[in-house]
Amino acid sequence: MDYRIPGSLKIEHEELYEELNRAARTTGKVGDAAMLAFKPFQSHIRKEEEIAFPPLDVLQSLAEKDVTTALTGIIKLSDKLKDELQGFIYEHDQMRKALQQMNDEAMKEQKYEYADLAKMLMRHMQLEEQILYPAAILAGEYIKLRLYGPPATISR
Repeated sequence: MDYRIPGSLKIEHEELYEELNRAARTTGKVGDAAMLAFKPFQSHIRKEEEIAFPPLDVLQSLAEKDVTTALTGIIKLSDKLKDELQGFIYEHDQMRKALQQMNDEAMKEQKYEYADLAKMLMRHMQLEEQILYPAAILAGEYIKLRLYGPPATISR
């Protein structure tokens, strides 16, 4: 089955990508800091769109319909996200440092649109860490539970 990224999330990522790319092309310290965030952002969003976000596309279906074996691919993606979660968060931490620097430089230079962008990107990463990644993992866990039942427990 072909899993997609929820449309609203895809559009938001595209907009953030374009805005950060524009900031990275500006001259001065704001552009330098934006470039430090943009380079890892490019590969990071590719990984998110391959692993972390496709499970989110089935959430509405999970809430409305019964789980079928057609969703087993989501389990694999969810498990892979669990395995790579600390790497995703590490990448966020690296980008967050550059974005904080971008914010600080933008405030000094009174380029408030870039300060706003830096803050927006940091809030987006927080949303991913607090809501989207856990929801993607839970989607896989829920599918596992519905298809295969609870995990076996060891009795004493």
